[in-house]
Amino acid sequence: MAFTAIDDNEIVGFFTMRRPNEFYEELRFGFVIVDSKKRGQGYGKNMLKLGLKYAKEIFGANKVSLGVFENNESAYYCYKAIGFEDVSQDEIEKYTVMGEEWNCLELEMKL
Repeated sequence: MAFTAIDDNEIVGFFTMRRPNEFYEELRFGFVIVDSKKRGQGYGKNMLKLGLKYAKEIFGANKVSLGVFENNESAYYCYKAIGFEDVSQDEIEKYTVMGEEWNCLELEMKL
């Protein structure tokens, strides 16, 4: 599922929500994007809070998870500010992006 955040008829953000397995007990956020001109104004937090409410009230999820690149500090602190917690990983996922290796941190929130 894809969600678009709009304010004053202007797109300010976007994210996806999917099931990592066949059940709705856990949902996973992905591709969380806020317009670069709108960052730092609370749009990301509000967008995700609405997504969490939707996950719980519509789907009955009891957990939401997401991944964030270690070098994306602003996104990481946004997720932490609304209650996501770090997940201990035996092995950190690594992705090659534009010729660089990026570590992906795992976070989750119990609903």
